[in-house]
Amino acid sequence: MFPELSIERIFRRELDSLPLPAERLWVPNRRAGPSAIVAVSVVGAALVLIIAAAGLIREASGAATQPRGVASAPPSLPARSTCAPPAFGANGRCVTLLPNAVRNPAQGYNLTIPGEWRETQMPPGTQPFVPDRQSGSPSLTAPFLLDRHVFTARPAQEWVTLTTVNIAPAWDLDVQVWDRQGRSAQEWSLTFGPCDHTRVNYGPAGCVERTETIRGVAALATTVSSISGYQATSYYIERGDQMLILRYWTDRNIAPPAGVTNATLEGIVHSIGLV
Repeated sequence: MFPELSIERIFRRELDSLPLPAERLWVPNRRAGPSAIVAVSVVGAALVLIIAAAGLIREASGAATQPRGVASAPPSLPARSTCAPPAFGANGRCVTLLPNAVRNPAQGYNLTIPGEWRETQMPPGTQPFVPDRQSGSPSLTAPFLLDRHVFTARPAQEWVTLTTVNIAPAWDLDVQVWDRQGRSAQEWSLTFGPCDHTRVNYGPAGCVERTETIRGVAALATTVSSISGYQATSYYIERGDQMLILRYWTDRNIAPPAGVTNATLEGIVHSIGLV
């Protein structure tokens, strides 16, 4: 085991043992000759050797105090960043795609969807249809559906397997423009929306209506819930002879895409701007 040494003691011992040249060679004067330069170089080299020796002694002392058979721990690496969806890791950082602006000048509205969302097309034969109601007054005549766009965060392969009827899959957003045929937003929701009790009876508390203001525009919002976990939310906005409908539904039995929540869908709806 190495004796306990300190830098100060090493320096003092080594300096005391150095032989000094004649005083006239190392005492500075106004005109230093070549001999003085040589003496200074010798002293500087000696100091460098002393410092190097002190470093070796310190390393050896540290190694002696470590038990045999115990490997030194490798340097710890920084932990990889864990990113909450929809963000993803890139070069040790969390990255989120920029939102996309969706413009529909023909129907006079704009939307902002998250960067990982995209527009998709409903399969042929799954467009909305009007059930045969001879008692309807006034009757809904064609063309009643003027425009439709569906937005999703699911990949194309997964989305196709979930679409079998004229309703967009859970956790998607369905934007439709209809010829409202003189009906108000409330009349439309009770006649052709999920709150139509002539088709499905959700119970006395199944359909809840409320009025909201989205960026200065009045909208009728309805929420239909079922005991199985299904919940459909619709927003109806009257625009002259047209009815703009934004609808999505959630289901606790269907896993949403990564990072998609009810708040995500609400944020897209409330981003709408009318032009």
